[in-house]
Amino acid sequence: MVKIHQQSIGQGPTIVLVHGWAMHSGIWQAFAEQLAKRYQVICLDLPGHGQSDALNDFNLPDISAALVAAVPEGQFCWLGWSLGATVVLDIAQRYPDKVSSLVLLAGNPMFTQSQHWSGMRVDLLEDFATQLNVDCQATLLRFLSLQVNQLPDFKALIKKLKTAVLEFPAPAEHTLQGGLEILKTADLRTALAKTKVPVSVILGTRDTLVPVGVGQQMQALAPNIELNIIDKAGHVPFLSHAQEIIDIISQFTPVRLDKSRIKQSFAKAANTYDGVAELQRQVGRELLSFVDIKQCQGVLLDLGCGTGFLTSELVASTNYRELIAVDIAYAMLKTTQAKLLKASTLKFVCADAEFLPFTSGSVDHLFSNLALQWCHNLSAVFFDIKRVLKPEGQLVFSTFGPKTLQELKTAWATVDHYNHVNDFYSQADIQQFLENAGFKDIKIVSHSYVSTYPSVRCLMQELKGLGAQQVSGRNKSLTTKTAMKKMYTAYEALRLNAQIPATFEVISVIASA
Repeated sequence: MVKIHQQSIGQGPTIVLVHGWAMHSGIWQAFAEQLAKRYQVICLDLPGHGQSDALNDFNLPDISAALVAAVPEGQFCWLGWSLGATVVLDIAQRYPDKVSSLVLLAGNPMFTQSQHWSGMRVDLLEDFATQLNVDCQATLLRFLSLQVNQLPDFKALIKKLKTAVLEFPAPAEHTLQGGLEILKTADLRTALAKTKVPVSVILGTRDTLVPVGVGQQMQALAPNIELNIIDKAGHVPFLSHAQEIIDIISQFTPVRLDKSRIKQSFAKAANTYDGVAELQRQVGRELLSFVDIKQCQGVLLDLGCGTGFLTSELVASTNYRELIAVDIAYAMLKTTQAKLLKASTLKFVCADAEFLPFTSGSVDHLFSNLALQWCHNLSAVFFDIKRVLKPEGQLVFSTFGPKTLQELKTAWATVDHYNHVNDFYSQADIQQFLENAGFKDIKIVSHSYVSTYPSVRCLMQELKGLGAQQVSGRNKSLTTKTAMKKMYTAYEALRLNAQIPATFEVISVIASA
């Protein structure tokens, strides 16, 4: 296997950056450093580019295999620019278990123009191929000029591109010709239409290589892709509009919760959870009233069972053949088991909702009460739940919505710009995720519950008692007493009838597999 050069910086969810034709990973340097403030960024050199070994034949199957072999185990967001966008689409098609999402930056599934597809003229690519044989360096400089043409800061951008390109010798001619051949002939439109992972497309209005109009054609192929158009951006928007792209990525690939800390938090809360979980019990009762519970038979699964409230209700109310209680925290699971020692055909499984250890088509009804909001990739979770459910099986769950703890968010906003309260998916997001996963007969309702507390401290103690204090994107430094006091003061201004209010938006869902 060829050696692929890579550089990894930052911490957080992983984003793999794949550069374009004739370039190398050094082109990302400033952009990657900014992105690394929130993510772990892995920059790869394509085979034969920069410091990576060359392939004898520069073709998509071998390129994809080499890059996938170079990265760690796991599913990641792959961001491809220009030719790199073609490569990451191919990776998603060949190695779906390595891809959690895609960002196509100034790229599309078919680079060249055809009768029904916007793209670069084939004769221009053929001209590049011819000129490479005559004067490689002049051809590369001409290509660079095309990438920043028509932009007001043309001179500064071309200087950045030249500096990056000249850092290492140009790729061998057969590698450059191979890259042009891929751009000329690759057609991954079917791969885009069939992909099951979230896709974000970022195009510039002044891109002379990838016409902005191709975005609508891509949406016609794959209606669920996210299309972002950056005004006055050309073919290298990560140099000219870096912050706009980072903002788009931050919305598309939010910083994840620390799953290990979530597990620890809920384990610690096992002894205190029941004393402060009245809302969870109320929501659980209403969730079960949402379905014809007597018709819930066969194999039932309670995902994120906590200390067993919903599991107990299912034991008492359904005609199950087998009931499986699942939780990520072993201490929570042991608490549930202790409560239900006399229940028959009951199994206990310690597992993460994002990695369900069950065979396909093995569950009739899957329930989950206020647990799925802690998942990193809810879209992928629904695909896996769909896999586990039998045909026509039923998914019944509740989760927190974006209005949850809005008062606490408002109070913290007076202190600093960091996240102190988690953001949750909206009703529209959940509907889309379920549809993407193939669920049908989807019914969603949203309801806001307002709990009251004698003080802000009582609210914070309850959240801790529930194990729900882990927050994504938060300031890694300790919160000072001064900051806490300022937040408390701001929250006090919201006091009503001598009580502190706290809103919890709950989204309840029923869907059929």
